[in-house]
Amino acid sequence: MAEQSLPTSKPEAHCVEPACAAAKPEAMAKRALGRAPASTVAPTLAPDLAQKWLAWQCQMVAGIICGALYRPAEVLTIGPAISTWPAGGQADSQLAAAASLALASRGEVLLAKQRYGPEGQRTCDQIAFPLLVDSKPVAVVSVMMSPRSEPQQHAVLQLMQWGGLWVEALIQQQVVRPDATGAFALQALTAILGHPSSQVAASEAVNQLAEHFDCERVSLGLREGLAIRLMALSNVVRFDARSQLVRRIEAAMEEAVDQDCSLVYPTRPAQASVVTRAHAELADQARAETVCTLPLRGRTRVIGALTLERRVNRPFRKEIVQELQSLAKLLGHALDLKRQEERSAGARFAELLRELAGGVFGAHYLKLKLATGAALVLIGLLSLVNGTHEVTATASVEGAVRQLLAAPQSGYVKQAEVRAGDRVKKGQRVAVLDDRTLQLELQKWRSERNKIQTEHGEALAGSERATLSILRAQLGQVDAEIKLVEEKIRRTQLHADFDGIVVSGDLSQSLGAPVEMGQVLYEIATLESYRVVLEVDEFDVAGLSRGKSGRLVISALPSQTLTFVVEQVVPVATSSETHNFFRVYALLDEPAELLRPGMRGVAKIAIGERSLLWIWTHSVVDRMRLWLWSLGW
Repeated sequence: MAEQSLPTSKPEAHCVEPACAAAKPEAMAKRALGRAPASTVAPTLAPDLAQKWLAWQCQMVAGIICGALYRPAEVLTIGPAISTWPAGGQADSQLAAAASLALASRGEVLLAKQRYGPEGQRTCDQIAFPLLVDSKPVAVVSVMMSPRSEPQQHAVLQLMQWGGLWVEALIQQQVVRPDATGAFALQALTAILGHPSSQVAASEAVNQLAEHFDCERVSLGLREGLAIRLMALSNVVRFDARSQLVRRIEAAMEEAVDQDCSLVYPTRPAQASVVTRAHAELADQARAETVCTLPLRGRTRVIGALTLERRVNRPFRKEIVQELQSLAKLLGHALDLKRQEERSAGARFAELLRELAGGVFGAHYLKLKLATGAALVLIGLLSLVNGTHEVTATASVEGAVRQLLAAPQSGYVKQAEVRAGDRVKKGQRVAVLDDRTLQLELQKWRSERNKIQTEHGEALAGSERATLSILRAQLGQVDAEIKLVEEKIRRTQLHADFDGIVVSGDLSQSLGAPVEMGQVLYEIATLESYRVVLEVDEFDVAGLSRGKSGRLVISALPSQTLTFVVEQVVPVATSSETHNFFRVYALLDEPAELLRPGMRGVAKIAIGERSLLWIWTHSVVDRMRLWLWSLGW
């Protein structure tokens, strides 16, 4: 081939194809290698390419059970699949059914918790989507995977759609250049994904590109912040990042990325107004070479650029640029995936936060976001508005003064005049014990006194002084016994010491029954003053102190609210079957007329002012803290 001469005028560059950050998968595939009419060459998917891609895709995604790739005609006629995974197996009928749904809708299909296997004993999720070239389906992918959450399903679908873009681009390459270009693209992608690091993968990619496209030099740079740093040079293991050549290559890459288009220098008259100063400087330093720079686009943004340099007598024709654009798209996705795998834990966490922020402020799940926003606003208001923090406890009413009537000695019940609930007056007799044994004992001692009294008279008549002294002592002893028995007889009658009500005790059903000395027979409480006994849970007792005020509602008087003041907090816990509590004694300000000892209700004690959010959540938070502390956290 005759060597072409350099143009006499200053060469101009043109923007081959603007990149589009929000392009749909089918639109990206349509522009990958130009806009050759579909009628010229019918896009097809080779069986070997289909088998290799499906196997690589199913092995890359964890949890894939089986998969199949169908041509559109085979889906409609329920024919065999182009390829299956695992290789050599037969595609399940459910795979074909999902593929037909995807083909009919021209979009992805997600089927969760589908039954399969013998008698439908197993459960799986299904994903299917079509591969489009020039807006026409060339194949349909259908896979079955282990059940997972909805976000994980969408992540797997997105990952497989990336791989689908690569297949679509390879098919277009076969249309434009059927001479092993598709095989080269698959080989390059396999080499990139097979290397342990993105640095080694980038070096392997530029070496293969330089050899395949007969370039003097191929450079690959990745974005670090706003700048692009050179990552790999073809046929060069190490390079000085501060050298002038490296800086000019990086400047050319930034020039293409900033303008978001592929740049070729020099070329025929420009079709669009672009800036190519950095490309001109690079070409001048490289001694009249032609330069082509293509942005590398990852999942969501441009991640770097690819610069290729040739001798000026071998310019980059339009067909080659289109092929390079398609390959750049594949390389961008592959390198982005490789860099995602190499990220540190902190970088992954930051990416997760960015995705969450995008999900929160995006347009998806609008109702859920509105509900979440309203909940956050409500929580903010609750944290600003204060309320009265009150401790709730069960309470019982008892008389401020109580009298316990116990059996003064062992005996038998003779008479019962009151029972629990009866009102009594001061001095009123409430019960009588049998005193017949005591009366006999009294009679005995009186007889003994009469005997001694007679002997005393005889000794006095006989002037027996010694005998008189002994008899007087015996008379004193007998008199003491008589007084003791009379006191016991008097105590057989039980009387109330004050006006009140009988709280407990009913001997009307126990007449003639024996009682032991000290056995409580009745409990009488005054009606003039009451005290409230509260059972405060141990989680709430910390804020209680003497003088705190509260409110009490009795179960028998629900329409009436009583006020009280805390008198004493007993510093000893009491255990019950369900919880531990502390007894708190309080005095009522104004007892109700219908109030009776033994009534129970619910009391609330005012502790102080706190935010409503703290009041409603502190109990759960305190218990959670205690639980975490018990675990050693």
